[in-house]
Amino acid sequence: MKDKNVQDASSTTSSKLELRNKLAKALLPPPTQGRGGNRMPDVPVTSHNGKSYRFYSDLIRDKVVLVQFMSIDGQKHHPTIEHIAEIARRLGDKLGKEVSIYSITTDPEKDTLDRLAAYAKKHHIPKGWHLLRPSDEDAKSISGRFAKHLSKHHQHGGINVRMVHYGNGGVGLWGAFASDADPDMAVTRLGWLQKGNSAGAEIKRAGPVNLAGRHHDKNSNRDV
Repeated sequence: MKDKNVQDASSTTSSKLELRNKLAKALLPPPTQGRGGNRMPDVPVTSHNGKSYRFYSDLIRDKVVLVQFMSIDGQKHHPTIEHIAEIARRLGDKLGKEVSIYSITTDPEKDTLDRLAAYAKKHHIPKGWHLLRPSDEDAKSISGRFAKHLSKHHQHGGINVRMVHYGNGGVGLWGAFASDADPDMAVTRLGWLQKGNSAGAEIKRAGPVNLAGRHHDKNSNRDV
């Protein structure tokens, strides 16, 4: 009887997770121009591979990207790397070519370059995915900029490690989803932003929704 109860509980949990993922796919708003567009901090950051970059000029401008905030110690409480790794696996050979992933440490004092490099090696971080180390102040500056794309519900005084940001730096189009959201949904949303891809089979008109039309996005005042 105990085993049956455990199986029933597991089945219920799986059903709730599947329902949540389906709702996320259906109801999460598409990426938008967002406040500030591409006015991103162009601060120096260093990758776990030892190379230094300017955050906006080198890593964001004209690129489709996935951005998350994390720390190595914080993974014990809010594990996200495995989830991002699943997205990376689904991207396949597009990673590093059509899409780049950036995991920005929120604890640069502890997360030294040597530690980030060892962590990347341990978790088999592929090419096209950078563990980035800014200064402490610059980490807050970058996080604060991305927070402008979040709803008030997801904004707070600190760095939000529970949300993952994605966007096209060429046009300033940005969106976000929860760090444990369905990886297939994440890859689909990234696909919307890649050159030559559209969100559906047909090209949609930009501008205000045609209220007389039969089909429009209920979660947005624009067709996307």
